[in-house]
Amino acid sequence: MDTHFICLANSYKRGGRCIAGVEIEIDSSNHWIVKRNTDESPKWIRPIAQTTEYGEIPEGEAHFLPLLSVVRLTDIVPCPQMAHSEDVYYKQIYTIGKVPSHSVILSKLTDDIHPILFYTTDYSISIDTYAQGDHSLMMVHPEGFSFHLDPSKNRAKYFMIFNYNGVVYDFPVTDPYFYQYIEQHPDALDNLLDVYITLSLGLEYEGRHHKLIAAMIIPSVRLALNDPFVIRQETLREKSTKPFTHQERRACKRCFVVPSQQGFAACLKMRNGKEQFIPIDEDCSVKSWQVINLKKAFLVIYEDADGNEFKRISVSFRTKRNLFSRLLTFFHLNE
Repeated sequence: MDTHFICLANSYKRGGRCIAGVEIEIDSSNHWIVKRNTDESPKWIRPIAQTTEYGEIPEGEAHFLPLLSVVRLTDIVPCPQMAHSEDVYYKQIYTIGKVPSHSVILSKLTDDIHPILFYTTDYSISIDTYAQGDHSLMMVHPEGFSFHLDPSKNRAKYFMIFNYNGVVYDFPVTDPYFYQYIEQHPDALDNLLDVYITLSLGLEYEGRHHKLIAAMIIPSVRLALNDPFVIRQETLREKSTKPFTHQERRACKRCFVVPSQQGFAACLKMRNGKEQFIPIDEDCSVKSWQVINLKKAFLVIYEDADGNEFKRISVSFRTKRNLFSRLLTFFHLNE
């Protein structure tokens, strides 16, 4: 079974990203409506990768799933884990368009059914409460908010204090787009007057499941379309193409093709022990586990209408996958 959802979270998750959103139904005219649960709350979905340790979506794939994009999942199989009832496995994941960030849209996606956020008014819940829960995602429109910074972490982390249904909450922000935005606009928080937030229950940590702000979406002041409930088709513009520099090639110990749930990706095993996964351009003819020589590859930067940038690797050659190549790849993967 296939389904579609509006992406309302693309947040940090243990070395990758947590992707989630509200499911929608689309008709032949590209109009959409929100799918709802029996209690009339929006129906959420969280794709889980079967190739990663915690089900996180690899960074390279997540870059192509910006907030408010309309995402298609193919061959979904539900895999609920207690309060994480929204989890599903999938075969492929890709975007087909986008919706505007206007309050008319966002208000259709908010949850006004649950009076408190994830079962208690505390900042986290116990394992027992999590085991009895039935939801771990929601979007709300806070009534008032402010921010404070905790510099004691390895990476400075912002917390948001906000009021919802008369209760004051204080949750950490795990939205990478938020950190990118305030880095580019240092005074943004002082001028922020309105925001919608996606909330999520994190994985178990030190015996608790913590409540997180997975996304912050600033509503637009104007509607971009006459009919806001029509999916806007997205086109990517090629912004730049550049070869890998000598320093970049030296930093990479080896690079090879891996199957990806968006086609193929390049796995770059770095000399510092880390790995990077970058999608391979769809026009390239490659095979799984094929070794890539970065001297013959290019990094292509694409940009969408909102200025979001996406990286892909373009491989400008074909390599015959002979016996020697397969043996070499086998030893690389098992070092």
